[in-house]
Amino acid sequence: MNRESPQESHDDRSGGTGRPWRPFHVVSVSALGANRKRIAEELESTYELQTADSASAARDALDDETECLIVGSDLDDDGVVDLLEYVRDSHSDVSVVYFAASPKPAVLRTLLDVETVELVSRRQEGPIDDRDADRLRTQVDEYYHRSISDIRETVFEISRSLMGAAPDETDIEIEWGLRLVGEQLDADRCLVFECAEDTLDPTHVWDRHSELSVDLDPVSPSAFPGFDTLSKSFDPYAVPAEVDDLDFDVPDGFVGNLGTPVDRSETTSPDPNDHQYLRERNLESLLAVPIVVDWELIGVLAVEQEARRPWPRSLRQQVLTLGELVGYTLDRERRRRELARQNERLERFVSVVSHDLRNPLNVLSGYAQLIEETGDPTHIEDVSVAANRMETMIDDLLTLARQGGGLEERRPVDLENVATKAWDAVETADARLKTRDLETVDGDPGRLQQAFENLFRNAIEHAGTEVTVSAVGTDDGFAVEDDGPGIPAEQRNRIFREGYTSGDGTGLGLSIVETVVDAHDWSVSVGESADGGARFAFVTIDDSDTRGRLGARSETVHDASKDTIHDASDERSSGPG
Repeated sequence: MNRESPQESHDDRSGGTGRPWRPFHVVSVSALGANRKRIAEELESTYELQTADSASAARDALDDETECLIVGSDLDDDGVVDLLEYVRDSHSDVSVVYFAASPKPAVLRTLLDVETVELVSRRQEGPIDDRDADRLRTQVDEYYHRSISDIRETVFEISRSLMGAAPDETDIEIEWGLRLVGEQLDADRCLVFECAEDTLDPTHVWDRHSELSVDLDPVSPSAFPGFDTLSKSFDPYAVPAEVDDLDFDVPDGFVGNLGTPVDRSETTSPDPNDHQYLRERNLESLLAVPIVVDWELIGVLAVEQEARRPWPRSLRQQVLTLGELVGYTLDRERRRRELARQNERLERFVSVVSHDLRNPLNVLSGYAQLIEETGDPTHIEDVSVAANRMETMIDDLLTLARQGGGLEERRPVDLENVATKAWDAVETADARLKTRDLETVDGDPGRLQQAFENLFRNAIEHAGTEVTVSAVGTDDGFAVEDDGPGIPAEQRNRIFREGYTSGDGTGLGLSIVETVVDAHDWSVSVGESADGGARFAFVTIDDSDTRGRLGARSETVHDASKDTIHDASDERSSGPG
């Protein structure tokens, strides 16, 4: 027996991947030296091959790594029977190829007891010709594809790890799972893409050709093969599309559905040379499955290979099951992060309550004690101010606690009407409100009014009682701005924090605004108005829905008495831009 060396210069997997053979261990036994040499020439450049010249030598060569045994018919029958019985009893997971022109009855009877066996017929005994070698190669290739087309046990192992992963281990466990699957499938790359606004962002990557973490650029959904199939029907998408089913026994306890038959006439896939994504990555094969949570596509799991290979229906379903496991894991981690943010917010609430409420409480206690000691009632007003401040803070805290979640229901809301009601609900002294081009949005009118009220109070508290506040429509939403002193640039990224204030406010009003924005899935940014004051810009629609605003904009002004609303289009030039 001798061990054949792989030819480093040849790689059947197309295109110089640097891999000397497929990870498939083959033992071939033949008494004729010419046949041993011909089989080696056919297989050694692709598979890890050992050749043997007798049944006993082949028996010695079999080990736990062996996956395929090729038995030639030029051996004596008793030796072949003994070898096959040994395979049946000690290496039942080894696939056998009996390569013969006319098998003997005793050998055929023994072959029936071998778990996985295929009879490859030859035209005649003696030296192997090209046709026989091709038939043998085809059968070994089929065994190889079977060996890399069943990942059930691997999926079970990954599921146990993902379900038990600690929060800080989730990403590591997902990438470990991708590596196990990639190696089992003999793939070149396994990736998890998460759906962002307009891109597929590769968040977890295993690459056979790199031991280091691989950074890949986001991909446009329209540029990803089969994204319509993945996003609309939630079905796997394969290149090549043909379903070349390989039979497997389904083990007891397997979780998942092996799928239903696919009409081959309805399956199509692009030529790799014609699709940019496949061409740029030198891919001949791709299997992509959707990652779905609560009937929403949140990502894609992709298996990429530089050699052409079949994707049996059962394998597609197994990878789909893996995608479901990854989806559950990502969703669990998202919920955990959301809970952590809520806990952090609760901790900030406690900090605000314990710190900021203590100040007015101390004022109350101090003035109450002073009144008791002196009998002088002149400090009653100070007590009233402290009590009012505490009441405001408590109301704001309750608002944050009760309205921090999402919206249960949306309906069309007239922003002009909501802004007017909010202005009427705030103590505005000599301040003025201007509104311009406010349109209708889908939202919660009560929570939107709460946001406007807090913005108006914030402007009056920080810009003075004679401030002019403007609520105006914009191309992608609306803005609230004033002509006060504005907000320094270094403070703009902190003003939405609970308890943060640069004046005598509670530090909670703008936090309430942010919770309203988050509940509506909008965004808010802080900048400077045309008059140098503060400007809060709200984006309520996608860029693709941006509205063009043409023509003159009507403007109304609400005066301090709040009893009149008059047309002020002639004063347009004096208001904020």
